[in-house]
Amino acid sequence: MRYLIEHETILEYPQTVREHHIELRLAPRADGHQQVISCNIETEPAAELARYTDYFGNRVDYFCVIAPHTRLVTRLKSEVETLKENPFSFEAVPPREEQEWLIKAVRSAPPLNDFVLHRSLLTPTAMKLAEAITQAFPRRDKEKPLLDSLLELLAWVPTVMEYRSGSTEVHGALVAAVAQKGGVCQDFAHLFITVARSWGIPARYVMGYLDPGINETGETLTTHAWAEALVPGAGWVGFDATHNLLTNDHFIAVAIGRDSYDAAPQRGSFKGDASATPPVVTVMMQEQK
Repeated sequence: MRYLIEHETILEYPQTVREHHIELRLAPRADGHQQVISCNIETEPAAELARYTDYFGNRVDYFCVIAPHTRLVTRLKSEVETLKENPFSFEAVPPREEQEWLIKAVRSAPPLNDFVLHRSLLTPTAMKLAEAITQAFPRRDKEKPLLDSLLELLAWVPTVMEYRSGSTEVHGALVAAVAQKGGVCQDFAHLFITVARSWGIPARYVMGYLDPGINETGETLTTHAWAEALVPGAGWVGFDATHNLLTNDHFIAVAIGRDSYDAAPQRGSFKGDASATPPVVTVMMQEQK
């Protein structure tokens, strides 16, 4: 699949601010599952962008607006080709060998421990999470393929929470979302990640885009969030708990991290007494023939 993506974010301030420093994680990832054909980012006021790759392999564009201003606009235009048609297309590892496969994977790439051991308000300990959940907590059955257990977890998450647009804060505590039995895609991803990590499985957060043709939440198109877990034989497999789907070529990954804070599309700091009004985000995603 080939997609054209346009993403605009407008921040407005009631009083002038200055020395505005911004980081953007908006450029889609280039890996074995997707190719970036073109990518362009513009700002208003105009600024010179620099770039680096962060610890998680995300492209980060950053810039500064020193002069006083009351409005900041960032615009992305990118064309991406996605390649992962069938998420089940891999050579499975027998269940009795899966644990050894995972142990070897972590030993050969120690940074994977970040996706097993990390705990935060967004991805708390299983014990802390269990205090807010009334449903039976899912457990991994090592007698069957790990993917089967992860698919059961994928189906379990929507039984704990229902999708409610705007019901939780950005980077809000997962326990609060679970307690109110409602959240947004970030909360669904964090819940999946928290349980998978309690099983000792490397799991990470993904921010990106979902083809609007299969987005069933009814929310205005913005960025989407899902989880990925390391599956023996397959590598990283995406789980969209909001829609109870494995990710495929209808998903475009932009940034990954331990939780949503690591993969925020835009964040920054400035000098001034004003706080920004809620950002106005407009996303267009169109399939290219």
